[in-house]
Amino acid sequence: MRDDFNNTENSDIYSTNSQKPPKKHRGKGAIFIVMAIVFSLIGGVIGSLLTTMNMRNGNNNEPSNNITISAGDDMTVASAVAKKSMSSVVGITTKGVQQSFFGPVEVQGVGSGVIVDSKGYILTNAHVVKLNNQIVDKVTVRLNNEKDLDGKTIWADEMIDLAIVKIDTKDKLKAASLGDSDKLEIGEPAVAIGNPISLQFSQTVTQGIISGLDRYVGAVSGGGYMTGLIQTDASINGGNSGGPLLNSNGEVIGINTIKVQSAEGLGFSIPINFIKPIVKQVIETGSYKELSLGILSMDVNAARQLFNENINQESGIFVYKIYDGSPAVASGLQPGDIITKIGKDEVKDNNSLKSILYKYQVGDKVSIKFIRNGKEQSSELTFTEYSVEKDKNAREDLRQQEMQRRDQMQGGGQGAQSDAERQFMEDFMRRFGN
Repeated sequence: MRDDFNNTENSDIYSTNSQKPPKKHRGKGAIFIVMAIVFSLIGGVIGSLLTTMNMRNGNNNEPSNNITISAGDDMTVASAVAKKSMSSVVGITTKGVQQSFFGPVEVQGVGSGVIVDSKGYILTNAHVVKLNNQIVDKVTVRLNNEKDLDGKTIWADEMIDLAIVKIDTKDKLKAASLGDSDKLEIGEPAVAIGNPISLQFSQTVTQGIISGLDRYVGAVSGGGYMTGLIQTDASINGGNSGGPLLNSNGEVIGINTIKVQSAEGLGFSIPINFIKPIVKQVIETGSYKELSLGILSMDVNAARQLFNENINQESGIFVYKIYDGSPAVASGLQPGDIITKIGKDEVKDNNSLKSILYKYQVGDKVSIKFIRNGKEQSSELTFTEYSVEKDKNAREDLRQQEMQRRDQMQGGGQGAQSDAERQFMEDFMRRFGN
């Protein structure tokens, strides 16, 4: 390329110093140049028209998705959501005394919450209202106007890491709008509001997307067994717990609960649709009544190892025992059955069962699928007032298993139990109330 350019340049210089060619040759050259320019212009116009027509009519080989993306929309969404929802987000602090080597010291916890009813009901995490390994009755709630109020924990469940706090005030409270977490899609905008680290950074807004749905992260420190979670890359830090995750309409789609410490951009929220029945019942009755199937159960893997059962099923819960007068008995379930589905939800293991039960109320009827003698069967189950916690036989089973567990841990030592037995004991202690 460089050599060609130099040759052309030298040719032009030479021609300026040379004798001029006859005019007739110049005339023919000019005509050819003009014609070339004209044909080029005509070709460009025709090509432009054809391209425009092709774009309008669409490509016959590939369908058009008609997707429009605006780079400025993200900032608009975040500010609009913050403007709508900020006044519904509160700070929650707990204070207490903890014994240390140097004597009693004052300890404090901080978290976030969201107002879900204008009468003063606030939704948060159970671990936000927990101090010294206990749920505390009294907390301090800081409103958006930086006014501190006394709050009371009226309901909490550490297994699903949720709690409801009540405040009494003459201030006009704005309840957040609750969205529909069942309609979420991966890639949608997500906005988190809370108090990361401390109240010094209260009302912090972070933005990201919905990174994943129906996530399971197992047991977490300070919380319970997290199943069916929303994954987001919106920044979530200590103190954000209990605050809302919002969609682009400023509606609460989840309650922020945990962050994976070993990675960036891995935060999780409890879907709001899971929480709605709990909030409704607590506001109406002052408490929440947990439903029970009336069974003792364990994961199929634990049952396969512990009982030497020939179980081909990879997921589900093995029914170990059924109590009289329970919904399980009325539905026809028997010991040895493997429950695989309740309603539309797959029962993957014991950890997922409790989450499923929270979706129903007394009087609800649901289809239940189970495996019996290698064959799938189904039945209808009706939830009743039955409670494992009030069943004497179930409570006695719990007491005996607790004593057995302690004897094994103290007498035989940690190594005396097989992994399967230890898992069974842990599952039993955690899930005896199914």
